[in-house]
Amino acid sequence: MTQLPHSSRTVNLEGAARAAIAGGVPLAALIALGMPGYAAFAMFAGFTAIFGQTEPYRQRAVTTGIAGALQTLCMFAGIAVSMLGAPLWLQAAGLVVVLVVAVCTLSTLRSIPAQPIFPTFAFVVSALVPLRATDLPLVTAIILGSVAWAWLVAMSGAVVRRALHPRAPHRFRPIAEPKHRSLAVLRTRALWETVGLNVVGALVAGAVAEAVPGLGHPYWAVIAVVSTLPALRQRHTVLRAFQRFIGTIGGTVIAVGILLLEPGLWWIVVIAVVGQFFAEVFVARNYAVCLLFLTPLALAVSWLSVPEAPELLALDRVAQTTLGALVSVALLVVGRAIERHRGRALGATSTIRTV
Repeated sequence: MTQLPHSSRTVNLEGAARAAIAGGVPLAALIALGMPGYAAFAMFAGFTAIFGQTEPYRQRAVTTGIAGALQTLCMFAGIAVSMLGAPLWLQAAGLVVVLVVAVCTLSTLRSIPAQPIFPTFAFVVSALVPLRATDLPLVTAIILGSVAWAWLVAMSGAVVRRALHPRAPHRFRPIAEPKHRSLAVLRTRALWETVGLNVVGALVAGAVAEAVPGLGHPYWAVIAVVSTLPALRQRHTVLRAFQRFIGTIGGTVIAVGILLLEPGLWWIVVIAVVGQFFAEVFVARNYAVCLLFLTPLALAVSWLSVPEAPELLALDRVAQTTLGALVSVALLVVGRAIERHRGRALGATSTIRTV
């Protein structure tokens, strides 16, 4: 069959719809039940559906299942830190463990997305949500139920394709070839260079952010670093750090404008669904545009769990993202100097360009 020009195959509408449904339905259920304070857990669980979107469904079932388990473990690790009083040393130790496990897991899976941003985000925010021991059964049910729902949504494409693909094949993105995976990657120097970059970058950004007087939310500096540093076999580019900076500022302005209007809880659900949908549409095309949608989603849903003044959120978000971007670029400069000295590329800065 002749391929139609400008087909929707070139736009991830299918994956975007699944991601929006995976996160939006549990969030809507929590709002309907009068439990908006647990919204962050539904959001992080919903990110499970993002992983393995173009893989064959048999392989995708494994990828999405492992990603869901990783998100779950990171949330529970953050909850444990929170219930122990969230001392800074314990947050730092937990962050190191999360980064090591996430980078090793995602690199072994060869997953897309490859950066450890979502497991890290799940851990650092969960560590700040105030919970009591009596909340654990309910939170456990929310997390496990939301992850299971996201896995089912991720796999639902198999049924949709079977029903609709024969009649409109040009509407579906091609399924990629199965990926060859091997635990041998865990023994490579390149992998541990990638781990080291993420750990050093996150700890430096977090420490500097914590030391700056008058600013809160140091975890945003950490997120800015791990989302811009390269995954295994990807090249570190200043462009990605710049795109994150520009996209975050624009997204923050949008988010604060929305929150200052004091939107109702159901409007937050709409913002989350629309933001997730369009973030997935643009993530592989322009990272800055993606963040115009992802930042309001993250701020609005996090605000439900930890309410704060929108103006303070804006100041912290922009300042900490700027700090994280500067740390990321500094690591790029140091990495390139090491490459020139030893005559070969770091494992995380090879010839493959980061999207």
